[in-house]
Amino acid sequence: MGETVQGTVYGLIGTALAQGLLAALGFWIAGVPQALLLGSLTFVLSFLPVGPPLVWISVALWLLAQGAIGWGIFVILWGALLVSTIDNVLRPYLLARSNSLPLLGLLGFLGGLLAFGFIGIFLGPTLLAVAYSLFVEWHEAEAEDRRQATPRSPDTQ
Repeated sequence: MGETVQGTVYGLIGTALAQGLLAALGFWIAGVPQALLLGSLTFVLSFLPVGPPLVWISVALWLLAQGAIGWGIFVILWGALLVSTIDNVLRPYLLARSNSLPLLGLLGFLGGLLAFGFIGIFLGPTLLAVAYSLFVEWHEAEAEDRRQATPRSPDTQ
C-alpha cells in the first residue's frame, strides 16, 4: 500500500516537473526573459488541470503584443503539443507503475479536485489508490479463507 501512495505522489510531481521543464525550455528557445521563473510557475500551476495553459498562453500573448508573431505562434504550438499533452502521457504511465489502473489515478485526481479543491489533487488519487489496494488485499484474504474452509469430501478422508 505504501508503494501505491508513493507512486501516486511520484506521478503528480513527475508530471509537474516534466511540464515545468518543457515550458522553461520552450520559453528559453523563444528568448523569453525569466524563462526559468516562468517554468517554475508552470511547475506549480501544473497541479491544477488548467494551470500550464495559463502560463504559456500568457507568454504567447505577450510575445504577440511585442510584435514577435513567429515566436508567439511557436510558444502556442510548443505549449499545446508538448507541455499540455505530456500530462496525458506521463501521468497515466507513472500512476500505472504504482497500481494496475491508470484510470484510477485520473478519477482520483478529478474527484479529489472537485471534492476537496487544491488539496484534493493530492488527496483524491492517494485515497482512491489506498482504497483500491485495501479492496484487493481484502478480496485475496477472503478467497484464501474460502479455500481453507472448503470441507473435504468423504472419499478423500
